[in-house]
Amino acid sequence: MPTILKLLTLLFFLIQSSCYVGYSSGDEYTQANWFNSENTLTLWALADIQPTNRGHEEAFEIAITDMNDNVSNIDMALVAGDIVNETTEESFDWYVRTRNNSYIKEWYEIIGNHDLKTDMGKLFREKLREEVNYSIVKGNILFIFMSDSERGKATEISDETFEWWKDIVINNQDKIIVVTTHAPLEDSGIPFSSFTDRQVINSQRFTEVLKDYQVDIWLSGHLHIPHGVMNNIVEKEKYDGTIFVHISSIRPELMGLKESESRVITFACVSDKVLIQVRNHKEGVFVPNQNRVFQLSKKYICNSEPSNN
Repeated sequence: MPTILKLLTLLFFLIQSSCYVGYSSGDEYTQANWFNSENTLTLWALADIQPTNRGHEEAFEIAITDMNDNVSNIDMALVAGDIVNETTEESFDWYVRTRNNSYIKEWYEIIGNHDLKTDMGKLFREKLREEVNYSIVKGNILFIFMSDSERGKATEISDETFEWWKDIVINNQDKIIVVTTHAPLEDSGIPFSSFTDRQVINSQRFTEVLKDYQVDIWLSGHLHIPHGVMNNIVEKEKYDGTIFVHISSIRPELMGLKESESRVITFACVSDKVLIQVRNHKEGVFVPNQNRVFQLSKKYICNSEPSNN
């Protein structure tokens, strides 16, 4: 897609999303009778930090400060790829320094296309984690993380990784399952996911499995579009109710008109509902008209022993 067309498209979405203007703390959701505020698992989901200038770096630094000062209940952070724009030691070291200023101790990152750019993920493995396709368990929630495996704008996931994912999904149907990839699946309904360079290549491998086996939430970034656009969260009945969730970029776009955003996702103990909120880091607020509550396949059981796979 030519750059000018991308800019015009993003501008259209920004205008479209203007109806969401208005802010609150989101207390009307967290005070609901299903919400056990004493025992929750709360995730900070962010993507596409990839700074190209000092202003972009400041956006992530401001986001860290915002969460430190104003959102004190985060248990873990998920970063859906494109951590850096150029794969240099300086870029990764800046990310690690900035990340480590957060009070959040658990960070789970995957490789996006920019993180592979020149070294095929070598620095990511050295600086962040050796395993780039992995899973963790929190209570009865299984989190599966899959990284890009090849250079290029689309997300390529190897057949070996797909088979690993399929086996985990099939053998953990007793759990709430949350998947994170850099790009969305084709047919997720997320804007632009029908474009080849904006999707997981050969998504049909995954969607065929989703027809028969439950995956509750599928998180992805890559698109950089604001959370206010239509269909930035899509619940697909044809895939047994999988909730596809777009994570906007931490990096501001279009000269700051698209502001730095992320999501906060909260599971409440012994509840089968999940609260998904939007955080605007420039303003330091939640955006209430974008708060969503969804039904999960089962209740979150918070006292199970966590483990890594």
